[in-house]
Amino acid sequence: MPTPEGPFSAGTAELRARLRNQIGVKWTRFDEDVIPMWIADMDFGTAEVVTEALHGAVDGFGLGYSRQSLYDGVLAAFTDHYRAKFHVDLDPSLGLLSTDVVQSVYIAILSMTAPGDGVVVQPPIYPPFTGAIKDTQRNVLHNRLLDPTSGFQFDFDDLERLLAQPNTRMLLLCNPHNPTGRVLTAAELDAVAEMAARHHVVVVADEIHADIVYGDREHLAFASAAARFGTDHITLTSASKSHNLAGLRCAVAHFSSGALRASYETFPFHMRGAVSNLGMIGTIAAWERGQEWFAATLAQLDANRHAVAEFAKSSGIGYRMPEGTYLAWLDFSAFTDAADPSEALLARARVGLSDGPAFGPGGDGHARLNFATTPANLAEALGRVGAALTHL
Repeated sequence: MPTPEGPFSAGTAELRARLRNQIGVKWTRFDEDVIPMWIADMDFGTAEVVTEALHGAVDGFGLGYSRQSLYDGVLAAFTDHYRAKFHVDLDPSLGLLSTDVVQSVYIAILSMTAPGDGVVVQPPIYPPFTGAIKDTQRNVLHNRLLDPTSGFQFDFDDLERLLAQPNTRMLLLCNPHNPTGRVLTAAELDAVAEMAARHHVVVVADEIHADIVYGDREHLAFASAAARFGTDHITLTSASKSHNLAGLRCAVAHFSSGALRASYETFPFHMRGAVSNLGMIGTIAAWERGQEWFAATLAQLDANRHAVAEFAKSSGIGYRMPEGTYLAWLDFSAFTDAADPSEALLARARVGLSDGPAFGPGGDGHARLNFATTPANLAEALGRVGAALTHL
């Protein structure tokens, strides 16, 4: 568990030097005077139980070919985690591993739809979703979220219209939602599951941020709603967001039936690529023994999202505090007519944010800020943004 001398309060200069000495991209993409708050990595390292497990594997000659039991161990850790935290029983035999959630999105689209088929997304949305649809020559169907001031609500009338179209085959559902931070309610999930089942549309549920939920909000696994309506679905998740393990390249795809899994497996194991030993070992350690570290991390993230809210309110930036994720979706339209305010903020504030237009309809005038950093880094970045607002 982080201590007062640990990563949450590490000296700013010391921490930045360490982060820039990494092989990772977050702190090396921009010049050294830029505070990077874009890609979804945290600046807190990871749990000691994870690093100990990884060191143990390396020191114990654990870099050869892995046993099947290690692969099975990840699926067991995943189903145990979902049972304990989200109160849903999943059959580990219906799970497969992949290198990351996005890889599974591509394989699902390729194996379960045809070129020209429609795939629904809810923009503003994580850009690799639309990228996967376009790369595979499918059609992007936008079911745009409504009314940010009331919490980015689903447009269910429009969703019904899109799912009813004869060539609509799949819905990519992001919950908790990236970039808005919405955590869907039971009623919303039931509505999605019922419509998808009635129109024979497969739901691919990206739940990679499922652990990162605040206050009295609760993540509800789509698998629970799907079971009530017989909805074909795939649950995609990873320990990478909750425990900062993106570089280990290990994710889970869990299927509602053997038939759906068989469709996915038309792309053979070796074509999909094997997950590394270290990815599996780190994932098991995170899900089985990383709860204490994560609890402390979540508390810091909660404090950070409130700090962003206070700053946004005082500065006049449009912002609805996320119910989940460590991402802030900021509306700068009161200060600029530019579609992409992140360009001016990089130039004038020396803060690197994700550009809003990349998230599709609803993204113009916005930028996404990753607040998973130390209070000192966050305060400096917000101060720089505030000072630059009148020059956008």
